[in-house]
Amino acid sequence: MATHGKVKTTRRNFVMGAVGSGFAWALARNAFSQNAPSPSAATGRVPPPVPKMKITKADTIMTGRDVFVRIETDAGIVGYGDATNHFVPHSVAGMLKDIYPYLIGEDPQRIEYLWQVCYRRRFVRGGPATGTALAGIDQALWDIKGKACGMPVYQLLGGLARTKVRVYGHVSGRTAGEAAEQAKQRAAKGITAIRFRAFHSYDAEDFHEHASAVRQQIEYLAAIREAVGDDIDLILECHGRYDPLWALKLAEQAKPYHPFLIEDPIRHENPQALKWLRQRTNIPLAIGERYHDKWDCRETIVNQYVDYLRPDVSHCGGISEMKKIAAMAEVYYIDLIPHNNAGPLGSAATLHAALAIPNIELIEAPWVNGDPEVDVVRPFPTVEDGFALPLEGPGLGVTFDEALAASKPFRAGGLQPRLNARDGSVRDF
Repeated sequence: MATHGKVKTTRRNFVMGAVGSGFAWALARNAFSQNAPSPSAATGRVPPPVPKMKITKADTIMTGRDVFVRIETDAGIVGYGDATNHFVPHSVAGMLKDIYPYLIGEDPQRIEYLWQVCYRRRFVRGGPATGTALAGIDQALWDIKGKACGMPVYQLLGGLARTKVRVYGHVSGRTAGEAAEQAKQRAAKGITAIRFRAFHSYDAEDFHEHASAVRQQIEYLAAIREAVGDDIDLILECHGRYDPLWALKLAEQAKPYHPFLIEDPIRHENPQALKWLRQRTNIPLAIGERYHDKWDCRETIVNQYVDYLRPDVSHCGGISEMKKIAAMAEVYYIDLIPHNNAGPLGSAATLHAALAIPNIELIEAPWVNGDPEVDVVRPFPTVEDGFALPLEGPGLGVTFDEALAASKPFRAGGLQPRLNARDGSVRDF
């Protein structure tokens, strides 16, 4: 019995020892895999580890007419984001000042967590100042993460959903002839989609009347269509000026000229009013540049009031929030045409998001309208044959010239046109 017991013990010890050794080896392997990068299968080289970081400083850079976010880490990596909202720049700067304390000491790679912190730790939420401030912070955090990983942001968002993104440019002018000539210039550069809004001459007089504005928009639309032919998509921008009845009149008169869509046909405060218009015209409708988070977009999406949604990556809470808005819209087969009136930094963020989001139709590209001036951020994305190509550098793929920014004093835009009707009552800009 003693011998038998000794044998049993020996066998058990052997088995347990073998199991224990395997368990210890598994633990060691697991620890190594967590703390040391694996060699690349293709090259055998070990990629550098992503550094652990903390946010040490967050600043606002106000330069020219732009507002930027600068986030600094203890790893020496600095990220930049575009928090420019030309309509409420000082409100955005104040909101950033309120939010920055929530970031200090935090891990900048926890982008989703920090988005939630900045939004939900505060009792009052939403609106253009919050949406724009969050957008700048979110872009800067993605910039940091991309630089830390040595990869473009679109790779971190899931990779290329497309290899290039179709763009649209703008035309303006005090007359239909001026707008038509600009449209020919855009088309000659390979731009295949053009947006216009007319009534610039009325803005100069601080005047808006629905009937006059409809007549002028149709005049511009007809002239531009004749100038560029049928192969260019025309976006009829209304800037949210019309009441629903006048938006319908515009749509009916626009039909012979086949606009690609009508943008912001009515005021945005009551999305349900779009339902009445949606039921009465088959011209595609778009809205969304004045929505500032996914909750603002919800009613329009679930009720399918529009064919295209137009969030702005520098106003709607950033790249992270635009992906969520796009996912909500995808369920209803609604595509996005992101609004973008930004310089190179906001345009870069727009492009990275558009490259990775599946339901993108095209993006706004103000830099194709002419020769862009030297900016504190560069470069703008390259456009070939009407498509923006990926930016290949790490992070957002742009460089920020802080010395140049410091040399350009901030000047907020002036008052918007103070539009009145003939009877002196207020009209919308």
